[in-house]
Amino acid sequence: MTKLIAQTYAYTNNTRAYMTYVLLGLSALMAVIYAANVYAVVSRTVAIKQISNQATEISAVVQALDGKYLELSNRITPESIRAQGMNQGTVSAYISRTATLGKVAISGYEL
Repeated sequence: MTKLIAQTYAYTNNTRAYMTYVLLGLSALMAVIYAANVYAVVSRTVAIKQISNQATEISAVVQALDGKYLELSNRITPESIRAQGMNQGTVSAYISRTATLGKVAISGYEL
């Protein structure tokens, strides 16, 4: 009977130790996965912030260029065009809507 109790104790002790090592290993694995996910979130957040800052800078540059374009385009007048030796263009030919487009193409939105 003592031998059976000793064997049972040894078996349960070994099983308990094995299960403890498995749980510790899984805990360590989950901690590594958690750390990797936290790193990924932080790095993506930093990247998004940098992209947002770049988009803001580009938007400011585009707005400045739009302002410059409007300023320059407001200076163009028929007199300034003639002073440069240019003249206003004329339309040489019109394309009739029904001439080249069929009935289906004209009412294509009804399809």
